[in-house]
Amino acid sequence: MIEQHYYTRDRKGVFSETPGYDTVAKSSGLENEFIINTLQNLCFYEAPASLAGEENVFKYPAALFCANTGNKMIIGQSVFGGKDYTGQRNRYFTHSYIIPEEERENYIENPEKIIYASGFARDYDIEEGNTLEQISKIPLNTQDDCFNSIEDMFSDTGINIKIFVYLIKACFKSVKYCRKIYILLDVDYSHINVTSKGILKYLYRVLPFEVRRNLGFITYMKEPKIKDSINIIFLARGSIKRLSTEIKAGYVFDLSKEDFYLDDIDHEKHEFIEFVMDSIENIEKLKNFFFRVDSVLLEDRLDIYKYDGFFKEPIEKEKEVSLEISVEPLIDKNSNSFFKNILKKFLAFLKNK
Repeated sequence: MIEQHYYTRDRKGVFSETPGYDTVAKSSGLENEFIINTLQNLCFYEAPASLAGEENVFKYPAALFCANTGNKMIIGQSVFGGKDYTGQRNRYFTHSYIIPEEERENYIENPEKIIYASGFARDYDIEEGNTLEQISKIPLNTQDDCFNSIEDMFSDTGINIKIFVYLIKACFKSVKYCRKIYILLDVDYSHINVTSKGILKYLYRVLPFEVRRNLGFITYMKEPKIKDSINIIFLARGSIKRLSTEIKAGYVFDLSKEDFYLDDIDHEKHEFIEFVMDSIENIEKLKNFFFRVDSVLLEDRLDIYKYDGFFKEPIEKEKEVSLEISVEPLIDKNSNSFFKNILKKFLAFLKNK
């Protein structure tokens, strides 16, 4: 089951009897140590300065985030919450879903479940108690799916194929060496969340499962902040005033100025990247490829060169042996996703033999 967690400023919280920011509600399966040391560090929000004084909370950009910590995945959303219980101070509200190990692979393999997660609360009355229910699945809402093709995404964001390839390479580097990726979008705050999701849709599509397992993102920050397990940070234009030493430790894609800081990103051609870019509109072809690779490549899964090696033999084509076995007829619909994932990987391994 999927756990839930609420965090905001109120009269009291789960861990404090005094006013301030704290966990205000949680489901029963969450350990206090995990909440305090991991979850609460991901609960933050800063409103755009240009919206100071705006009372309509829906005009503020939401910040969707995903973080992989240990064997869990956290999908959450932070939003501007308006005035707190005093009526004097502004606050933010964070609602997080915590996905256990046995369910996480299903989200890794189907990233639309991450990018278009919904059902997030924006407020909570502490008089209702501090216990939330566990849920079996996270609601989906694809109305933010704004691009019908990668060409649409390129046209609307200012990204081109060269920049996108650099972004793929940066993702490998980011998860392997813990470097941040800053993407400054040339859009208004009202569009930053939707545009971020559109870029993520195509980016996740071309990343191997192991990279996805180590990748985290947030669709909006006011200015760069270093947060554990958050690799890709989307910002509005002008959010980076200067390239500090901390920012230079990562990669900057300033789409608003067409300015990029990509220190140590190679300029080589990769067979792997050529394949995924040629196949980017064929989701099933890419997914089948990543299943096969994931079942065979057991070491250095965060090294892009290891994926190039699979093209010494035409792995993207079946070897004249049809093993088109569907997983679904073999699995009862009530089977858990952990078992499904094991069977999928086994079939993928057989296909590759």
